[in-house]
Amino acid sequence: MYFRIISDSIRVNNYVFLFMNLNKSKLRQILSEKFDGIIWKIEMNDKFGLMAIESRIIDLKKTSFTVMNYHTGEVHFKEKIFQEPWNLNLAYIAQKNLIIKGFDQHESLESKGIISVNILNAEILWAHYNLSLNRATDEGLQVYDPRINPRRYSWISHINGESILDSEKVNYPREPVLFPEFIQQSEIPDFLTRAEIIGKPSALSLENHTIICFHEKITNKIQQRLLVYQEDTILLDEILIRDIQKLQPESFFMVNNYLFYIRNKNEIVSYFV
Repeated sequence: MYFRIISDSIRVNNYVFLFMNLNKSKLRQILSEKFDGIIWKIEMNDKFGLMAIESRIIDLKKTSFTVMNYHTGEVHFKEKIFQEPWNLNLAYIAQKNLIIKGFDQHESLESKGIISVNILNAEILWAHYNLSLNRATDEGLQVYDPRINPRRYSWISHINGESILDSEKVNYPREPVLFPEFIQQSEIPDFLTRAEIIGKPSALSLENHTIICFHEKITNKIQQRLLVYQEDTILLDEILIRDIQKLQPESFFMVNNYLFYIRNKNEIVSYFV
């Protein structure tokens, strides 16, 4: 599972702090959306409240793309599959378009082909099938022609696909995405009852709320659990996945006041806290 880390956060004693005004003792669910495939990658655009999701059905070798507005819970389009059903990868989401990069073959790390998609209806806006994407940033797309050796990098606009000079790059600032950090088991409050914990818990603390995630062993089976609490009151207690054989990657993050987490590998859930 891949998340893009946009910027640094404030860290004290293994916790990540975000200072905000919180609605005490209440979490408001914004969205809960299930997918046919596994959630593979997520790109966020905090400035416009947009979230893009790449999901995959491994057995069928199908890669699909979804765009949602996480402020409203509106789904612009869901699990769209393009002409090349497998060798595509989510790269970047802007205000009006989604950038998808292609590969010669699934096992290859060599990018080839760039597609720009309208975020409202998945219509292809422009494409450069002979260019490879090296880096997607808020300032533009750094590209190269894979037929030329050694590589010669240049920049194109993610908006229209046209060439831009370094001096013409536009900065699109974003707010930080916050991720949890590992803590010691002894730091978990006693009022949070749990079974035997496997691995290291992780936590993210806000001004009045704390979000904690850990794996626990119940009758020889492992499950991943997420809790949100305020002082000594539990506001949310979720089992993210049950009956697993190995520890799962951390499955939650924060964007401003929005909590996001993955449930059962194929469902994205968000709360406003």
